Amino acid sequence: MHSPFTRQGFTLLELLIVCFLISISLALAVPAIRNTLVTDQLATGSRKVISLIKSARSKAVMTQQPYLIFLDPAEQRLWYQEATGEEGIRGEESSSVIHPSITLPSGIRILDIKQESGDKEQNPVQNGLWISKQGYMDKTAIHLGDGSNRTISLLISPFLHTIQVLDGPVYFE
Repeated sequence: MHSPFTRQGFTLLELLIVCFLISISLALAVPAIRNTLVTDQLATGSRKVISLIKSARSKAVMTQQPYLIFLDPAEQRLWYQEATGEEGIRGEESSSVIHPSITLPSGIRILDIKQESGDKEQNPVQNGLWISKQGYMDKTAIHLGDGSNRTISLLISPFLHTIQVLDGPVYFE
C-alpha cells in the first residue's frame, strides 16, 4: 500500500534522457528538412506564385477593385495590377499601378495555365488571370515544371482563398 505522501511522477534522470533523445532526433532531422525546403526550387517557385495570388486576391477585396495577374513567359515573371475598363480588360501597363512582381527561380517555368471555363478566346497568359472585386477567380490550374520533368499543379479555388498544391498536371473535363 502506498502512503498518502508518495508522489508519482518522472525522475530528473528520466526527463534528461527524453530531452537528450529529442535533441538527437532534431539534430538529425533539421538539416534534411532545411535542405528540402531551401534547395527544392520547384517548391520555392510554387510558394512564390501562391503568395502573389493570395496578395492580389486580398488587394482586390481590400480596394473593392478587380485585378489581373500577368505572366511574362520570356522572363518567367509574374505581377498583378488593377484591371482597367468595365470588363477588366488589360489596359496599358503604364496607365495602372503595377504591384511588386516575382521572378521564378532559375530552371523553373510555368508550363501552362488552364481554366475550367475553357474559353478559347480567353488566353490567361496573354490576357491575364482575372480577380473580381470580391476576390473570386475562375477555377484555374497553373502547372509549374523544372528541368528534371517534375511538375507541380497549383489548383486555385474560385470562391475560397485556398490553393491546393498537387504533384503532376491537373486537367479539367
